[in-house]
Parts: sequence; structure tokens; C-alpha cells
Amino acid sequence: MLTDFYKPNLFRHAIVKMRHADRFTEGDVNWKPKKQDSEGWTFSNEANAIDERFMSHGEVYSKLVSGSVKIRYGYNDPENQRLRAIFGDNTFSDIVGKRRDLALFREKLIKRFDKEWLALGKKPRWSKEVFEAKLRGWRKEIIAEMLGLDDEDADVRADALVEVKTFPTPSVKTFRRDYKRYHACGGQVLGIVHRHHGPGLHLRKVDAESVAFAHKHALNYMIDRKPTMAKVYQEYVAALSKLNEDRSTPLLKVTRHKFEAMISKFDEFDKWDGRHGRASALKRFGMSKKGGIHALSVGERIEIDFWNVDLMTLFVETGMWDILPPAYKEAVVGTRVWFVAAIDIATRYILAFKASTQPNAVSAVAAIRMIMSDKRHISDFVGAETPWIGMVQPRDIFSDNGKEFANGLVEGVMRAAKITFNRPQAGNPKARPFIESLFHSIGPLIASFFAGRTFGSVGEKGDYNPEHQISLQVDEMIQLFTLAICDIYHNKPHSGLGGASPHNAWVRATQEHDIEFPSQDPEYMLHVFGTKFKRRIGQYGIPFMGIPYANEELHRQRTKFGQMEFEIKVDTENLEHIAVRGDEGWFVVQNQVDIVRNLSLAEWVVARHDLRTQHAVEAEAGLAAMNRTINRLAESGRAAALRANLTPRVLSAEYYDVVEAELFGAWIAVKSADTPAVTRTFALPADPLRNGSISDSRLIPDYHAERERDARKRKREAAAENAVVEPAAAVAAEISDNYYEEY
Repeated sequence: MLTDFYKPNLFRHAIVKMRHADRFTEGDVNWKPKKQDSEGWTFSNEANAIDERFMSHGEVYSKLVSGSVKIRYGYNDPENQRLRAIFGDNTFSDIVGKRRDLALFREKLIKRFDKEWLALGKKPRWSKEVFEAKLRGWRKEIIAEMLGLDDEDADVRADALVEVKTFPTPSVKTFRRDYKRYHACGGQVLGIVHRHHGPGLHLRKVDAESVAFAHKHALNYMIDRKPTMAKVYQEYVAALSKLNEDRSTPLLKVTRHKFEAMISKFDEFDKWDGRHGRASALKRFGMSKKGGIHALSVGERIEIDFWNVDLMTLFVETGMWDILPPAYKEAVVGTRVWFVAAIDIATRYILAFKASTQPNAVSAVAAIRMIMSDKRHISDFVGAETPWIGMVQPRDIFSDNGKEFANGLVEGVMRAAKITFNRPQAGNPKARPFIESLFHSIGPLIASFFAGRTFGSVGEKGDYNPEHQISLQVDEMIQLFTLAICDIYHNKPHSGLGGASPHNAWVRATQEHDIEFPSQDPEYMLHVFGTKFKRRIGQYGIPFMGIPYANEELHRQRTKFGQMEFEIKVDTENLEHIAVRGDEGWFVVQNQVDIVRNLSLAEWVVARHDLRTQHAVEAEAGLAAMNRTINRLAESGRAAALRANLTPRVLSAEYYDVVEAELFGAWIAVKSADTPAVTRTFALPADPLRNGSISDSRLIPDYHAERERDARKRKREAAAENAVVEPAAAVAAEISDNYYEEY
């Protein structure tokens, strides 16, 4: 008997979490969150504290979703201000050379110390000699890991060259300095990049009243921005100086040693709770119920993992195998597809679900972006009745130790988005219990609710070209899983929620408690998720995929350096602007042909492909033909399919370089008087699960498959002209054009 479902609650808006140190920007005005009540937020103008305004919770949420306003969490925190003063707009990915390698090496030592702290259950109180011995031992362990000496089962050739970059053991004083800086800025590696600072402060004894004032400010150590003791002491000195201006008998300043002694006497649980959160404190001090893992708020703990699906097993278990034609059954055997999923532990809500040809960093980054993005257009596209409303700014993401997560691309995105990445020890799936149980529950859901229904049209498709039809089946299966998540999993009673459904738990949690909202600011998304390319500046500025980008700053760069190559960042989900790295750091450059916001690279490429294949003459006419084609994509629903991107193929920068060379070449879009405007209305397409049409989100991969087939054909023809191919060799030369063989 099937389980009765709850009727999904109506979602109006989420309550956005903000602090006084955050920056809320609308237009050119920067606002500081001042106070919150049940109706909304009161903001004060950063430039004029007297200027205040009120905004309801619903208005705040809708403006953030639309991107008309933006949030910079922790922007006004002293440590973040210090980092901006030192490094400007540069991120850690912009640090090169010795400073980068040294910071990464020192970070490994810091993580060793944190692990030791966690194992002991309290802060280690080692003598200088013992601490130095520990640092030397950790250094040897790190070097052994970097060389691969600790992995005896590694399948590496004996003559393979292994190179690592290592540094001498730092002194205890240097380590403590780096440790404080690292945690004061929320675990950003940028905080321990080598820099200089001046001497300390002169301290002296004080009276009881002065100590009371100092104690009040020492409590500021137990706040979530995790200031160092030195930073709290500096703020105390500033407050004391301001107070003494109006006092006839000034208070005396306590010494730094006494100030830090006050902090050291605070309860250890309270300190960890205030700085790292209640869930982290419960876990650290062993006070969790039955030793389990608890997340008390949305986004506090998110788990992410890859899951492999064998199509034959899936069809057999769901009772669909018998309806497949014989040739199709042969094509399905051995075909696999991977999914990467992310789940919020507090509500068991699925925040990301993305297909992939194999576990890779690009797919992992796409899943992280899904966590931070509105996904209602995806649920609309697959025809789900329950909208996919989950989006949050994650703080802690947990994964396994696979190379798809442990790589420079994913770690760079996590650092840019200020997300803490945790990878529990290998071989211990219990450290990520929720994502493991999720993957084991989705298959039976599909078997129970969709058997014999979704793929009923497969038999009507016939036995022709099964290799081509397999790609259709994979796309349909991806949409099937997405539909199951929105309408089945999110509305099914969950034992971990006391019988509530994940959708209702999400609605209740976000409407009763504030959340950290992920910024939808296009410039922020560009810097976090932008893909790097190198392009040469020319008379039209910097062209990318035929789109010219230019402004006054770029013109200055060209005047100063000439027509040289510049490093650029492109957000594949929004071609409105790019970021260019000049002599003073990154700056944003707008397009010059009125490309509208959120026009994706996939739409632009498919429109160009349609023009090249169907209207070869019109393809070279200019921007007007491109805009007309893009509007046709929107009217037919193909743009919605591209925007949903329900395909296992995620393209890298290398693939886009090939696309640009083949489709665009030297063509540059130039606006003319008859250029129509691009519409942004996404019409819902006919249900591809019912009519058997191929998802248009696969058009870019199909283009690559066609290129590869043509290249193989030319290669075989050239080989046939030069030599006679033996029958056995001829069979070997017949390479299958099945795009999904790479699974």
C-alpha cells in the first residue's frame, strides 16, 4: 500500500539572515542591517546613519531572488576589511608563486593541530619543546602524503617523477600567529598569505572598574565572526578611548595578558558555541544525542556525493525491462550514468541533483551552484506540481575524499564562496549518513510510483538506431529522477523529521527562522563560478563567442599594453558581462550589443549552431539574425530545456574553446538599427517524457559527437587511400559513435 502524501504547504518567502556586519546593496546605496522584527528589516545607510528605511521580509526575499539587490555577508567585519585593505579584490586564486605554496603548506599544519585538538577534547597545553616536536612530526607526515609514500597500494610506475613543494618547520610563534589569522577570517587561506605587521601595544595594571569594562568587551570573543583575542583587545582599546573622552575620571587600560586571561576563563563550550555554532559545539564536546549528528538550522550542514546508476539494473528493478525492444536492450547493457546530489541535513531537503558522465570537478561545481540558485525553472520544465524552492548560502559541506572534490577547481570555488569543505576519513560512510541513505531511497521510489508509465512509448520507437535512442533514454531518465525528487521525495513523510515531509520542513524552517541567503548578484556569481579563458584585446574590445566586451578601463589597458592576451572570467549562465584581469586586479566589463541578463552560453551557442546549419547565409549577417533565433528558442520551449540543463554532459573551458573556433571563428556581433530585442519569457515545452522528443539541452554534446564522427570518417578515408586494411583491422577501425559510451 502506497504511503499517503502531505499536501505541500504554500511557500511565500524565506526570512533572510543578516548581521550588523553585513552589507545590503540596492543600486548604488549600501545599507547596514540594523534590526529585525516579525515584519521585516530596518536598514541604516552606511554613508549617513540617520537615513533609515524599512523593508518587509517578503520584499527582501523577492529582491534578492530577482538580483536587484545583493548581500555581502561579513563585509564590514574588521578582519575582512583588513584583508581587502591588503589584497584588494584579489582572491586566493590570484596569489601565485611562493606565497601561495607556503600558505597551502601552513594550512595543512593548522588542520593537523585542529585534528589534535578534536582528539584530545580540549586545547593542547604543550611546552615549547613538545610543540616544536609536534610541528616537525606533522611536517614529515605532510611531505610523505604529498610524495605518496603513505599509500603502499598506489599503482604508480617506479620510474615516475614526483615533485612536491615543501618548506621548513615554522616556529611555534609563527604557527600561533598563522593559526589565529586563519580562524579569525573564517578559515580563509588568504588570511595566512605572507604579509607584514607592526609591533604590539604597551600594557599596564588597572583598577576593578576598568576590569569590569574590559570583561564586558572580552565577551565579544564569543561571536560567530571568530575574532582573534588581539582583534577583540584592539576593539576594546578603541571603545575605552572613546568612553574616556567624556569621563572626568578615565578608566585605565588592562594589559593584554590580563585581557586574554579573562577570555581563557570563559566556559569552553560557550566559547565554541558562540564562535562555531551549537551543532559544532555538541559534536566537539560529545554532547550529541546518542553520538549522532545534528543540524539545527538550514544550511548548517550539507552533504554531497556522487552516485552511479546502471541503466539495465534500473529498468529491471522498475519493471520496465520487458517493454524495451531487443536492439534497445543490447544498447542499454553496460551503460551507466552518475549523479551528484546535495542534501540539507536539518530538513532532509535535496538542494542539488545533477547528472554527470563521470565523477568530475566541473559537475561538483555545478552542484554547488545549484545549492545557491533558484531551481523553480527546473521543476516547471519537468512538469512537477511542487516547486523546487530550496536555495541557501551553505556554511559547511561534507563529502568523501574522491578526487572529484579534492581538487583545485572545487576548492577555489569553495574559498571564493566562503564555504567550509569537510572531507571525513576515507572508508567511513557513517561520517556522511544522510547522503548515503538518500541514494538508497530514490531508486525504490521510482520503482513504486513510475513503473510501466513513463517509458511506455519506447516500444513505439522501434528497433532502429538503438545507439541514438539510448541518449534519448538517458535524458528522459534524468528528468524522471528530477520529477521524482520534486513531487515524491520532497512530499514523502521522513522518519528523520518525525514524520514531516522535507518540503514542509523547509518551508517551516525558512519562514520561522532566518537563513543566510546566497547572493544572486551577477558580478558575485561571475567571480565565484566564472570559467577562466585567455583572449586577446582588439578593436572591438575583448570578443568571446562573437560577443564584444568593452569599457573605458579596458581601453586604458589596451592603450598601456597594446593588443596582448588578457585573462578573463565568463559566467556560462550569464553572458551580460565578463571579468578581465588588468594591471590593478579584476574588473567587470559589459557587453556592447545589449545582451540581456541571464542569457546563457548554451542558448547563444545553440542559436549560432542553428544559423550555421539551417541559414548559412543569414548566419554571417550580424546580431539581428542571432537575436531572432534566440527568440525562436524561447517561443518553442527549447530555451527552457537549455536553461534546465538536464543532461549528463557538463562542458569545460577546453570544450568551449573548440566550440568558439568551429562555430564563431572571426565573426563578431555588431548591433544594427533592425536588431530585435531578446525576450526572456520561457514557454513551458511539451512534456518530453511523453512525446519521445530529445531534450534540447543535449544539442551542444550532439554537436561534439558530430564533429568526432566526421573526424573519424576523414581519418578512415585517408587510411584507406594509403594502405589496404586487413579484415580484422577494419573491424577494429569501426569505432562506435555512441556518445554515451564514455559512461
